[in-house]
Amino acid sequence: MSSSTINSLLRLPKKRRMQIAERLWLSVADESSMPVPAAHQAVIRQRTADYRSGRAKLITHEELLRRVRSA
Repeated sequence: MSSSTINSLLRLPKKRRMQIAERLWLSVADESSMPVPAAHQAVIRQRTADYRSGRAKLITHEELLRRVRSA
């Protein structure tokens, strides 16, 4: 790919660049062959246990969006 093509892509609005990046990623990603690191598995197990025991504080979708937008 030429540098002029890359420069043209980089001038696109952020949302469009993200859409292109997602399509590129999905074109090469094979989740079945992507190992999940042990540390990630441990976090998932802990968070699942916290949820099932009631220790996790759940939030609404609206609260999640508010937190993400304010970060």
